[in-house]
Amino acid sequence: MRKHRSPLLRRLLAAAMLLPALAGAQAPVKVAFMHENPVGQGGWTLSHELARKELEAYFGERIVTTALDGVPPGGDAERVMTKLARDGNQLVFATSFGFMNSAVRVARRFPKVKFEHASGYTTARNLGTYQIRAYQGRYLAGYAAALASKTGRLGYVGSFPIPEVLRGINAYTIGARAARPDITVEVVWINTWSDAGRSREAADLLIARNADVITHHTETAAAIQAAEQAGVWSVGYQTDRSAYAPQHHLVSIAHNWFPIYKRKVQSVIDGTWTSNVDWVGVEEDATQLVGWGPQVPEDIRAAVAAERQRMLDGELNVWRGPLKDSSGQERVAAGAIPADDALIAMEWLLEGIIGGVPN
Repeated sequence: MRKHRSPLLRRLLAAAMLLPALAGAQAPVKVAFMHENPVGQGGWTLSHELARKELEAYFGERIVTTALDGVPPGGDAERVMTKLARDGNQLVFATSFGFMNSAVRVARRFPKVKFEHASGYTTARNLGTYQIRAYQGRYLAGYAAALASKTGRLGYVGSFPIPEVLRGINAYTIGARAARPDITVEVVWINTWSDAGRSREAADLLIARNADVITHHTETAAAIQAAEQAGVWSVGYQTDRSAYAPQHHLVSIAHNWFPIYKRKVQSVIDGTWTSNVDWVGVEEDATQLVGWGPQVPEDIRAAVAAERQRMLDGELNVWRGPLKDSSGQERVAAGAIPADDALIAMEWLLEGIIGGVPN
């Protein structure tokens, strides 16, 4: 006897046969990036954008990314982060220190979304933090700066006195003193990331005070341009700044965020993501010295390469004590190495640094 199947039954059976294939196909993970400053300014935001593009090339169709820049901290940041969560992003990277409080609040409201905050120190069940050990690059650049300086005075344009910036100033000074114990480091604070005019004014002031190597912790390259015009060395930060100083660029400290982003995204794809504090450094080539100027003597480059190798071999730790702050208080005992928690919360400057920590 022949059995007849209705059209509806045939469609249902066909759909059932497709279920195993559909179950094996994973929808792309939606990943969002939120930046405070425009990518076009270069620097910090550009370094994250370069890593995002590497992510897309590496994961291909397994991910879909969104990037929003020019988002100011505060209420705007919270609104944008909320929208990213509502839009179905499974992983949100908030790349500015100023986004920390917003990330905490939004993460609490969207427990199924994973949030990652760069350079912060607050975590939650679905909120992790991540950072590059840029202080290692700062140490190496400070070592180079001290060897290149003729006046024995280094100038540093500081943005805000947050832990990330203070770590950089201290590490730069430790590296400089390792090469030349009598070196002087002076900081001028400008309380902005991206005001080119104030950055340049600060650099000009430092040069007028006899600094012959200028570095910065700002988004703009204005300090580099001021040094080039004055005919003194410059040390760039965040990305390669050598194009702004073709004659007097010493070196730049560049951030390579790709190792962190690759690991975070892969963990979401695999279903293994957990909240943690993730720091990477020279061992994953996350902090790099790039753009060495053609006028830099080879013996300086060789000396810095030797220091970097000591880091890789575990012989050199930037923070090995004794270290005292500007008030004379011992912060790290002789031979001791501070835990990452202490570095993340750093709020002091080494004794002997001119400029201090503003209130």
